[in-house]
Amino acid sequence: MQDTPTPLQRLIHALLERDPPRAKSLCVTLLGDAIEPHGGSIWLSDLIELVTPLGINERLLRTSVFRLVAQHWLQSERHGRRSLYRLSDQGLELTRQASGRIYDGSSEQWDGDWTLVILPRFGNGSMDRRGELRRELIWAGFGAIAPGVFALPRDQTTVARKVLDKLKLNDHALMLGAHELNHSKGLQISMLISQCWDLDGVAQQYESFCTTFGPMLASATAQMRPSQAFALRALTLHEWRRIVLHDPQLPTQMLPTNWPGHKARELCGELYWTVFELAEEHLDQVLGQDPVRYQPLKPYVLQRFGGRPDTTPAAMATA
Repeated sequence: MQDTPTPLQRLIHALLERDPPRAKSLCVTLLGDAIEPHGGSIWLSDLIELVTPLGINERLLRTSVFRLVAQHWLQSERHGRRSLYRLSDQGLELTRQASGRIYDGSSEQWDGDWTLVILPRFGNGSMDRRGELRRELIWAGFGAIAPGVFALPRDQTTVARKVLDKLKLNDHALMLGAHELNHSKGLQISMLISQCWDLDGVAQQYESFCTTFGPMLASATAQMRPSQAFALRALTLHEWRRIVLHDPQLPTQMLPTNWPGHKARELCGELYWTVFELAEEHLDQVLGQDPVRYQPLKPYVLQRFGGRPDTTPAAMATA
């Protein structure tokens, strides 16, 4: 006789039925969030075991990691008949760039400074590169305030420089630091927000995140199986990553009142730490047979989402 599904199991099943994760994106999420802090390497067979309960079958996973290697996100090693995967140098760099947006969010303080990237027209046959540069800058949070002019209200010169280096466009773009001088007179850059960034769309995604994962937090208990905790951690981070990497994370002063992103970040952090210890147990069970490659958790992880609290259900159960 089968056990009756718990409320949490039903919620996870409903989410997987309604919005199954994309295999490539889920792989990147898992490698960055769970595998890299333990040394970064994982056997393909172990990765298959981790993602199968999340609706990703073996064939789809194999195709996805092959494509991620081809796109220079992952690198692979052959050991006899086995394959070992880890993030490539490019994948590590992109993951590091994303980590601050995922786990920390934007700074509470803003001094009014902007980063500008200006793209004059350059040469015939350059539209593809301009389009690629536009996509990369928008992914980094920049908004197009005028044709060929991209702005972001924080210092992103390092990220912008890396994008230009990657596309070999340093000699074709002008990067400037700027400060608003109108002082409440005339047009303010901040008045262009609705034209530069789709905050309404991002707000809807944050609201949807709270609607989906709020009940999961209420259903998460210390009696969860480690495999359930890992599934919940993976799905939470996967959905959270999809949203925040499309959020420019504007300063609080520029956001609408009652911005749902604040509530959603608080929920995500609480849910992350609620399941963290049990999720780590599952990783230990699946990956811990190879202590050479599966290393102890790196301390930097404990600073995510403002730092691990001491009141997770797992900690309370053993107190």
